Amino acid sequence: MPKHHHAPNQVNSGIIILGALALLFIVGIFNSIEIVQPGSVGIVVRLGEAQPNALDEGLHFVIPFITYVHKLNVRIQKEEVKTAAASNDLQMVNAAIVVNYRVDPGQAVTLFREIGVNYLITVINPGIQEAFKAEAAKYTAEELITERATVSVGIRESISSRLETFGVFVDAVSITDFDFSPEFNAAIEAKVTAAQRALQAERELERYRFEAQQKVVTAEGEADAIMAKAKAEAEALGLKKQYATMELIWLSAVEKWDGKLPTHLFAGPSSASPTPVFEIDR
Repeated sequence: MPKHHHAPNQVNSGIIILGALALLFIVGIFNSIEIVQPGSVGIVVRLGEAQPNALDEGLHFVIPFITYVHKLNVRIQKEEVKTAAASNDLQMVNAAIVVNYRVDPGQAVTLFREIGVNYLITVINPGIQEAFKAEAAKYTAEELITERATVSVGIRESISSRLETFGVFVDAVSITDFDFSPEFNAAIEAKVTAAQRALQAERELERYRFEAQQKVVTAEGEADAIMAKAKAEAEALGLKKQYATMELIWLSAVEKWDGKLPTHLFAGPSSASPTPVFEIDR
């Protein structure tokens, strides 16, 4: 019987084909495995069409070669936007606004379909700027400073109403910086200085009033003391007059007498000279 010999080219071709199939199989296995990390969801795109259900975190198997999985971050993220607006009194205000936001996992596919992967540039940044402009127009420049917390709440509500339609939720809004024109800053500084001086003057006035009141109280106390003393003396004098007798008068005179006898007596208003009491021979 004749022997058939396989040509070397045929053997090599078979090995190449088998190797290619094995490599394709291995690549297909690797491409069919998708791992979604914590804090993310996987948007499955098959033959150019986004599938309705997103993949949760963990290991998943997909159809290789025709399926692509886009990972979308659903953690709380921070975005800072520098923007400018006109206040109610037509002052230009520059502000830095920080927004903490997150994507709703249940609406991630809708966001991917309608906005795409650049939703931050497409809707979030413009939404922050528009919200700040709308809110700044409600307040004067000075009120934007004094009512910062209220302004932040208003911006948050405005941004939320714009972004929730796309499945983006705003957790917090902070205004980290306000910057006004040099003229306005100078006017604010002058106003603050005037207010401080007025407060100081008011405190000085209150001090003067207190000191004056203290003096009045002291004077009233001294007057009361004088009146009380005068009243006591008057009452004592009245008692003396009430109980005075000739005996008491003579007794008082005797107590005050220094032991010397008078040398002259006056006879009366018409006497020209006093009359000696005793004639002493010399």
